[in-house]
Amino acid sequence: MTTPGMQKGSCLTLVLMVASAAIGGTLQYGYNLAIMNAPTTFIQTFINETFLQRWDIQLEDYQVTLVWTIIVSIFSLGGFAGALLAGPMTIRFGREILGCESCWQYLLASNAIPGFIQLLTLPWFPESPRYLLIDRGDKEACIDALQRLRGCEVQSSELDEILQEQAETKGMRPRRPWELFTDRSVRWQLISVIIISSAMQLCGNDSIYFYASYVFKEASISDDQIQYVTIGTGTCEFTACIMCNLLVERKGRRFMLTGGFLLMTIWAIVFTIALSFERYVSWMPYLSMACIFTYILSFGMGPAGVTGVLPTEIFNQTARPAAYTIAGSMMWLNLFIVGMIFPFLVSGLSEYCFVPFAAICLSSALYIGLFLPETKGKSLSVITNEFHKMNFKGQNDKSGCWESDRQMAEVAGGKEDVQHPLPP
Repeated sequence: MTTPGMQKGSCLTLVLMVASAAIGGTLQYGYNLAIMNAPTTFIQTFINETFLQRWDIQLEDYQVTLVWTIIVSIFSLGGFAGALLAGPMTIRFGREILGCESCWQYLLASNAIPGFIQLLTLPWFPESPRYLLIDRGDKEACIDALQRLRGCEVQSSELDEILQEQAETKGMRPRRPWELFTDRSVRWQLISVIIISSAMQLCGNDSIYFYASYVFKEASISDDQIQYVTIGTGTCEFTACIMCNLLVERKGRRFMLTGGFLLMTIWAIVFTIALSFERYVSWMPYLSMACIFTYILSFGMGPAGVTGVLPTEIFNQTARPAAYTIAGSMMWLNLFIVGMIFPFLVSGLSEYCFVPFAAICLSSALYIGLFLPETKGKSLSVITNEFHKMNFKGQNDKSGCWESDRQMAEVAGGKEDVQHPLPP
């Protein structure tokens, strides 16, 4: 029987666990994106003075920009390395204040604090129930983890779904990332994850955080106001993510993603028009700033709030860590690419710098609307069956099932001697 004390303790555990995971994860990510704006001028001056003092070289403006883009973007390569390690590790172990010239070094080093807090607190929280049951085969520990997270007796429907997934993946070892590329049974799942994870960065939203000074100067925002506008952008995305969490279970994943990318396309076009006419109309800079805020709001309402959960919902437990590795790798690599080229896009395309991002957002919205099945309220088996029709399009069900089972048996390393009829 569930007691009020048990439910209260469970809620506290869940809240603390989410906070611990966020403080060393998404907080670190957003923090590293945003903190580079306040000390931008000081760091560029530091670059120029260092080259002049050490090697007696006076850098050109484009050379300073190049070094600056490397500094800004390099942390994403660390994230890429982390994404490659995260999958195998989860299988083995489980799941403006300082923005001044004299203190920017400490600003860049301060993100070690939340990482240390996460390192200390995560061991006190329950392990992933799916990991405990499917990967470790420990049903009692799974039930105990579910009870701690839910604060009540485990619902049979939730446990039955995990047990069904365990039965479907029985005898199969965890998949490696490169194996997913040769497995036809997950072809469209993998394509979807790659496209949407890449679009998450190629849409240009994070470029606003990376290079807020560049963007807002292009929008004719005064230097003394840029730091406050930057704070406003972060507040916008935070608000949008909360709204997304409230709406995603009502409207569905595909609706939120498609709508977010379509709105971003519209605001990118309006932003381009505003930048083109800012010399002729006095209030155009304000429209430009409004477009930036609405662009970020649209990103938070769709891609930011939904992309991260997709691998969980469209891959089973054996392929899920590998899928997250691929998704994370695509996000970090594309973040590095965008971080490197965006200042040159601004200088080269000027007021048209967001046109490439508009094209990417529109293409992403079209792909999601046409090819990504809705996952809201559906079990993994139902979602897998919908992808199965796409993965084996043009073949009848028997042939598709035979092909899928054959590949699953191969992945299992020949542990099960499964007999299948030849496909017609």
